This record gives sequence, structure tokens and C-alpha cells, in this order.
Amino acid sequence: MSAPETQLKLELAKVQQLYRKMQADQKALQQQLKEFKTQTGNFSDVVEQVLPSVVSVYVMDWDTGEEISSGSGFFVSPDIIVTNYHVVEDIADEDYFYEEDEVEQVLVETHDGKLRMAEVVFTGNAEEDLALLLITGFMLDPATGEQVESPEEYPPLELSFDVKVGDRVIAVGNPLGQFAATVTQGIISAIREPEEYEEGDEDEDDVGEVKVLQTDAAINPGNSGGPLINMAGQVVGVNTWGWEDADSINLAIASEALDDFLAGFEETFEEDSQN
Repeated sequence: MSAPETQLKLELAKVQQLYRKMQADQKALQQQLKEFKTQTGNFSDVVEQVLPSVVSVYVMDWDTGEEISSGSGFFVSPDIIVTNYHVVEDIADEDYFYEEDEVEQVLVETHDGKLRMAEVVFTGNAEEDLALLLITGFMLDPATGEQVESPEEYPPLELSFDVKVGDRVIAVGNPLGQFAATVTQGIISAIREPEEYEEGDEDEDDVGEVKVLQTDAAINPGNSGGPLINMAGQVVGVNTWGWEDADSINLAIASEALDDFLAGFEETFEEDSQN
């Protein structure tokens, strides 16, 4: 799948404002990592190992240049990023598959300090809360505000399905404004299988489509969509905001559900290519 060049453009002042924010975010993250290393020792090495694969995602109103929503994401292949569906739901429908003539673009802030263009290529539904982005070969030039060609690939993170209650985990994301504290540690406090909800109250929200991990590692809008990693730097889950009406419960979508989601994308892509 090749990404078509688009004419989307933000005013120079807005691009430069976003770059200034990126620089402030990176400074905040470095300070946090310094404090994190003091508190946790070698755990910070794990975080530094995965950070090149973690991004911030900005959904923009291209007419006004204003930010609609934001969150985190991470590379699952050299050019595919996973994030939460709720990050892109204002511009992409549920169960959406890339259509070249109706492409929706977002900005992605990568760890190397670039604002890159990405396209929404696949979404699930509210219960799955997953979406895939294709990184394009273009970035915004901070000097001109124009899109310039800058092809580059990024290291994907490895998934792990081996997770148990009591395992140590770290929730990682990129700093987002007031939510700069986006590296938090904790343990897996519960593993909730889909069948646990099948006989629940029909009036309750259905969260039973996917396996989720409950953790006491704080998950906020800054690291929502980022990886929940084990001590080997492998992804055991995708951070989400938590359970509705239960703010104290931090949830991550289990990596098995992400793996199924990626398989669904590949199957849909293959079918589309044959048509």
C-alpha cells in the first residue's frame, strides 16, 4: 500500500507552535526519565529501549489548524502504528478500511523530533478501541510549514502473550501538555477474559469483545494508546483510558487482542488487493 501525496498544510505559525511543544515535551520526558531511573534503577533502561518506537498522535482540523484530539501510539511494523480508536474516532468511522480517495490524515510526533504525516488505514469499534495508522514518507518542515519528502522506517515493538497477575509492567507514552508524566510502573492486578462479561447485565456497557489487563500503573490521556510493556520491553497490552464510571481502574487491551486485530487488517488488505 503506497501513501498518496496530499495537499494538506498547516499555517507556519501552527507548525512552529507544535514544534515548540515537542521540544518542551521532550525536555519534560528526559527529566521524568531521570527521576524514574532514581526510583527504579534498571527499569529505566527498558523504557529507553522502547521509546524510539513510541509516538504521539495529533488529530487535526485541517481547515482551522486546531487540534481535535491526541494520544500515543507505537510501531508494530516499520511503517504501521497502533493507537486507540477513541483517539481518531472524530475523523474515522468504526470498522473502517483505507480508501485511497477518502484518506484521513493525522500528525505523528516521532521520537527523533519530527512531525510526520500518517494515514488512518484500519479501525475497529468502540469495544476493541484499536486503530492502525500508516506512516507516510512526508514530514512537516518547521521552517516553511510545507510537507517535505522524508522517508524513514522505525523499529517495531515485539508482542508478548505471556502475562500473569503480579507481573511488573510499565505504561509508556509520549508527553502531551499537562499530562507530561507518561511513564508509570505497576503490576498486573487482574486479567479479564471476554467470557467473563457474557452473562453480565445487559444494561451495562459491553466491554467483553476483547481480553483486557487491569493494572495499577496509572494510565492517563498522555499514554493512552501507548504500550504496556513487561520487564523485557515487550508489549503485553495497549493502554486505554480505563473503564467508564470507574476512573481508579486502569485497563490495557491485551496483546492477544491486538494480534487478532492485526491479523484482521492483513486479511482485509489481502482481500482488497485481489478485488
